[in-house]
Amino acid sequence: MIVRKNISVDQCYVDKLKPFLEKNNGNLSAAIRDAIEIASLSLAGSTDEKGDRNLSKVSENAEFRNKLIEEEEFLLIHHTLLEWLIKKTPGLLIDESIVYETINPYKIKQIPDIVNHINSLNEKMGWKIRIDAEYSQEPEPETASLTLSSGNSYFRGIMAHSLALYLAKQMKLDVQGLFCRSNITKIYFKRSEFLDYQKVPRGLKEHFGGMEMAFREIQRKPEFWKNLIKTYRQQNYQRLSMDRKTFEAFVSGDLPAAADMTRNFELITGKPPEALTLAEHIMIFKEIYLTDSIGSDIEICTEMGREYVKLIHDYTDRKVCESIAKYYSNVFNSINYPFTVTTSPYMIMFEFGKGMSSNAVSLE
Repeated sequence: MIVRKNISVDQCYVDKLKPFLEKNNGNLSAAIRDAIEIASLSLAGSTDEKGDRNLSKVSENAEFRNKLIEEEEFLLIHHTLLEWLIKKTPGLLIDESIVYETINPYKIKQIPDIVNHINSLNEKMGWKIRIDAEYSQEPEPETASLTLSSGNSYFRGIMAHSLALYLAKQMKLDVQGLFCRSNITKIYFKRSEFLDYQKVPRGLKEHFGGMEMAFREIQRKPEFWKNLIKTYRQQNYQRLSMDRKTFEAFVSGDLPAAADMTRNFELITGKPPEALTLAEHIMIFKEIYLTDSIGSDIEICTEMGREYVKLIHDYTDRKVCESIAKYYSNVFNSINYPFTVTTSPYMIMFEFGKGMSSNAVSLE
């Protein structure tokens, strides 16, 4: 918060501010800020035997910030405005070039160097964030974790994002987990031998770039997505979203060919069906089913030996229910796991299990 007041200062106090005025090129506001910082340190008990050094450091840090602002490398920005900007851009990845403006990849190559550099920068910039690291053997650790403590939680988030991108791209340490609380942010890393540096590592994308692809698509076709979102909201999401060939098959009274289903699956997952386990298939199927919006809800179990998929819908026509059951039966047939399917009003149940040799359909 910035407070603006008209204040009266006697000349004797202005004279006492002279060293700060000279350092800040006559800027009275900056001089008063420096004086307040030094006074706050004194009141906090920092002026013991190390007081001179602490006061000197405060002065140096203030001079460092002022110099960056004068050189237009940094800009003053209101605390709440920066916090608002961070709040409104979650899930979007920071560009590598932005991170490298802060951490030089040609000079800083090891985790201790990164931690020391960022801690020093935090102190100079007044962000009040402390970073600690734990890692396995150098020079190429297999695992690592960074703990960011104190300071503003949103500022910690953007710093954690920057550090995660740097470690992923420069040290092949992908994000395995992220733990956030009001006073601490912790990131867990594991070595990943990805070779394509043009692509974003999976863990980094999952924990920090969840909205990246969606945002890029909206930027590419803004009118399409604005109209689509408006339509979905106006109709309370009572619309279907399916592949064109699937729609064509339903309209003609047929079902999509198994080859088309397999091809669509590979396009969505980037892998052939046989490359995934049954549990993975079920998780992917749930995502597709909810996106298609053919039904209203889904319940699944991926526990080995007890796998099942329960589709919830609100169709009352028996023929429609049968067509949907046959359609999804073909979907599961394409992944070559035996199952039984049972249909009843508003529900279709697929049960997988050991010892099933054929796919049976029971209509109740």
